[in-house]
Amino acid sequence: MKRNIYLLACIALCISLCITSCKKEKIKTDNPTQVENQNQEPQGDGIIPNAVKDYDGNTYDAVKIGNQVWMATNLRTTHYASGVAIDEGSTTSYQHPYYYKRSGDPASFGYLYNWKAAVDCALSSESNPSGVQGVCPDGWHVPSDAEFDELIEYCESKDEYACGELIPGSPRNVAKSLAAVYEWDYCDLECAVGHDPSSNNLTGFGAIPTGFYIGVFTDPGRIADFWGATGCDGCTYAYKHYTSYNSTNMYRVTSEKNVAYPVRCVKD
Repeated sequence: MKRNIYLLACIALCISLCITSCKKEKIKTDNPTQVENQNQEPQGDGIIPNAVKDYDGNTYDAVKIGNQVWMATNLRTTHYASGVAIDEGSTTSYQHPYYYKRSGDPASFGYLYNWKAAVDCALSSESNPSGVQGVCPDGWHVPSDAEFDELIEYCESKDEYACGELIPGSPRNVAKSLAAVYEWDYCDLECAVGHDPSSNNLTGFGAIPTGFYIGVFTDPGRIADFWGATGCDGCTYAYKHYTSYNSTNMYRVTSEKNVAYPVRCVKD
């Protein structure tokens, strides 16, 4: 009798330990932008909460997309990582580093930076990684054209991030997977960012249409631009990457360096 009671007690203890162990396992999810463990990078694509803090004390989530880790929101610091302050601009400038505040929540929209401020007066870079820390926190950097290309090519390689049918020899439509679900103007073109924005942002990148600053704040709701670290040294232009409410992909074009755009940093 005592032996039977002892065996039943052992069985009950084992069941209790098993249940406790199961409760401690990571909760699995089919949503690629949700990650439970905040202290590790996800093994696949996904959000990394509280991944980095800037000099001002702002904390940013990051998102792992392929082999890259990007900030999941626009930068909003008023200092370089060294502690040197960046002046707030009230006019455009090619030579003086400025940041600009548009109306709205800085945590959502971030700040805008002219190219001088974005790269902290560094020379242009086409390398991957760029090696240009610029305005980014320690351990992070301003992405080069090659790094934006890697992001887009990875998204094009994943069926779940592409919109529409695959057409051989044509780029796949991936803008919706990179764009935020809110703030976009409407567009009736299928696979455009502004068409059914609720289906956007499968990657978690969350590009938001802040518009840009060129003496006045222009095109909010219509375009999401990002400065990169690639430009023309000794020239007045550099390259920005952008998508818009009526775009189906992300593109690269030249821009004058005195125009201010958001910055997204990439982990070193």
